[in-house]
Amino acid sequence: MFLSMSGVIGKTKSEVAASLSNYANSVGGGLQKENLPVNDDKCCIIEEANGNTTIFYPYAYLEWDSSSEFISKDLVAPVFSFHIHDGDLWMYILFVNGTLVDQFNPVPDYWDDNLSEEELESWKGEPAIINTYVKNIKTTDIEKYLVRWDLETEEIIKAYPSDEYPQEDWQLLDFMKKLGLPYPLDGNGNPKDETYKLWTKDIRSTPASNIAKPPQVINPPKAWWKFW
Repeated sequence: MFLSMSGVIGKTKSEVAASLSNYANSVGGGLQKENLPVNDDKCCIIEEANGNTTIFYPYAYLEWDSSSEFISKDLVAPVFSFHIHDGDLWMYILFVNGTLVDQFNPVPDYWDDNLSEEELESWKGEPAIINTYVKNIKTTDIEKYLVRWDLETEEIIKAYPSDEYPQEDWQLLDFMKKLGLPYPLDGNGNPKDETYKLWTKDIRSTPASNIAKPPQVINPPKAWWKFW
């Protein structure tokens, strides 16, 4: 399973939607309200709760880091770029005012087992940095999420007793809950808020009724760790 989201701290749904529209327009695309099923390759969901807003991106979307960085700079806000990769792990990159300030991957050598110690260390995540930009939480509320995983263990490990998920991809939802960020799908996988059609030059605007399979993306710009 692949999943990507942006978690925008301290901004309303309308502000975030406008900023995402600005980003999409800047890369040859657009954003418009449209009633779409969640499995449509342009279905985007935007939900606000607790003074924060989450963007749930289409499954064919590859620009979650770029749009998170843009929105962070555009709105002068902290923005998490969240990703679940192949059902194996969850990770984030945190942008503040367009600058990368923190990042976490519980299996930093997942794509390359020859990373230097410095590179491994760069992905450890810093709860104190998050605490600087996300109010009403303590470092002790989140620090147990930001640990290296042992993929060989069969032990079921929860970061906190009240969590729903152990060390697995869906632990991301427990982490988001601590940050006050909503997850825009309900327990049945249906959108909890309005849906939008989001497209860029790499995901062309095609009526949902005409989509037979996800489009092939030719040579998209991707960071090294996004190749699968």
